[in-house]
Amino acid sequence: MKRIRDLYNSIGFKLFIFVSFLIILVLIVLLYININFFASKMEKLIRDNAIQSSNLILQSTRNSMLHNQRNDLASMITNLGKVQYFKSIRIYNKMGRIEFTSDSTELYQVVDKDVEQCIFCHDSEHAKGTIPKENRFRETKPINGYRMLGLINPIENEPQCSNADCHAHYPNEKLLGLLDFQISLERLDRTKADVTNFAIISFILLTLVSLFVFSRIVRTQIQQPVSKLIDGTQQIAELNLDHRIDVNSSDEIGKLAEAFNFMIAKLKAARTELTEWSNKLEQRVQEKTKKLQEANKQLIMAEKLSSMGKLAAVVAHEINNPLSGILTYAKLLIRNLENSPDQQQIDDSIKNLKIIRDESKRCGDIVRNLLLFAKSSFGKRSLNTLQEIINKSVQLIQHSINLKNVTLVKEYADEDIVIECDAPAIEQMMIALLINAVEACPEKQGELVIGIRRENDMSVEISLKDNGCGIDEDLLPHIFEPFFSTKGGEHSVGLGLAVVYGIVENHYGTINVESKKGQGTTFRIFLPINLETK
Repeated sequence: MKRIRDLYNSIGFKLFIFVSFLIILVLIVLLYININFFASKMEKLIRDNAIQSSNLILQSTRNSMLHNQRNDLASMITNLGKVQYFKSIRIYNKMGRIEFTSDSTELYQVVDKDVEQCIFCHDSEHAKGTIPKENRFRETKPINGYRMLGLINPIENEPQCSNADCHAHYPNEKLLGLLDFQISLERLDRTKADVTNFAIISFILLTLVSLFVFSRIVRTQIQQPVSKLIDGTQQIAELNLDHRIDVNSSDEIGKLAEAFNFMIAKLKAARTELTEWSNKLEQRVQEKTKKLQEANKQLIMAEKLSSMGKLAAVVAHEINNPLSGILTYAKLLIRNLENSPDQQQIDDSIKNLKIIRDESKRCGDIVRNLLLFAKSSFGKRSLNTLQEIINKSVQLIQHSINLKNVTLVKEYADEDIVIECDAPAIEQMMIALLINAVEACPEKQGELVIGIRRENDMSVEISLKDNGCGIDEDLLPHIFEPFFSTKGGEHSVGLGLAVVYGIVENHYGTINVESKKGQGTTFRIFLPINLETK
């Protein structure tokens, strides 16, 4: 069904139908013109022959009429009536009586002046006396189916006839009688029918041959080349640029195929060039990406150093307290042991040694965590418990929280949430956010809320909310830009939030911030649980 529909819609089929209709129409018109032209010529020839035959009869009977030899004239008319295709010969006198005829049964009959051979002259009350040449012929169709051609030839009064002694006529008489001559058109009709049949058969054969030849021309010169062009277009749509259209002709379709092949060659060259540029571009992108990764690592380390500077001041103060206690208790222990110790002094010394042990351990933990933070390597991703990473980050800045008397609230999910991540990078991200939040909180009235919840099976949400000074709305669109800071140059280099944004983006996550001046700030971070799905 589709093939028939495609054939019906093809330009070759439409052209074939149109030209076929035009050929048939032209051949029909030519057939009609030729048949009618042949028939008209044949009828004209028959009429001319009829006139010549009628004149010949009049000349043959003229001598008998002048000498009033009626028997010879009757015998001559009878013999002429026996000639093939001569159906009847009559001679009327001026009164309309048949004086001579090839059919003896009609002799001396008077015909009505309303009959066809008389009506032309007697179409009015008085006879005209003459018959126009165009009205001398009449045509009838008898029962046998073949036409009859009748000719009325007037017998006019001549001087030889009006001066003759035998049957003198008055000189003022114009018409003495009529020669009514009828011949059969059977031969003409048969010939016309034969010619018509031959012309129709020739027309059919010529039409079939013309349509067959034209169909072959349409198929070879139009349909097949157009089909090749369509196939070539489909091959290009499928990106097969090695395809070539095989049309060997010098007409417009051949030139179109040649231009089509030239276009394919140009497209192939362009694709090759684009592929080379793509490979080069990919290589350059990889090089730039590597450089950006190195720059990102350097940016993170710069922020780490900035954080280390902030932490160092607080850690120094934090370590100073236990070291002072260690020194005091060590002196006290030495003094007690210099005297003769009793059991009470031994117990006090043991108690002081435990205090020294605990305070030393606390100093070691602070220094160890600080060194671990400073030496952490980035880029290695593994499965980690999110709560442990955040707790470790909180532990590193716990001294800052304590110094500012900020209340810390942990709203963790009931279950441990394990995600695939770069743990040191997430720790760095949380430390940067926690430091900013603690610095924004008011002293002794500050509150910091850390939330962890599973958003769905694919991602987790980390929220960090403070009741600090907030951020102006016009500054919010710029807070993640490198070197942008709201604290002033002496407190920050403006890399913290830029690093945070880079870490979140590197983990295929998103970060949102909500803040109003004087109403605190809330950061919401959404991270995928499994990076393999990204």
